[in-house]
Amino acid sequence: DWVITAQQVGSYKPNPRNFDYAFEKIGLPRARILHVAQSLFHDHVPAKKLGMTTVWINRRHDRPGSGATPPAEAAPDLTFPDMATFANAATSEVG
Repeated sequence: DWVITAQQVGSYKPNPRNFDYAFEKIGLPRARILHVAQSLFHDHVPAKKLGMTTVWINRRHDRPGSGATPPAEAAPDLTFPDMATFANAATSEVG
């Protein structure tokens, strides 16, 4: 497991330096890393630009608007309403 902080990297999302630092640390191809996050603007836009598979935790629950962040054009690969639902799906998929 790895813990990488924005302070450690010296940049803040959506700056791709955070992702680049993580790629170097982890040492796996981007296609093997699953990025799970809530913010379309701060997480999914840069992750998709970098070729990552993404899971959106959509906490908006059909409420209009984009929350506290600017609207973003991002197409997550999968969407779940919360982390528990995602964890259950991942666990049953792995077996």
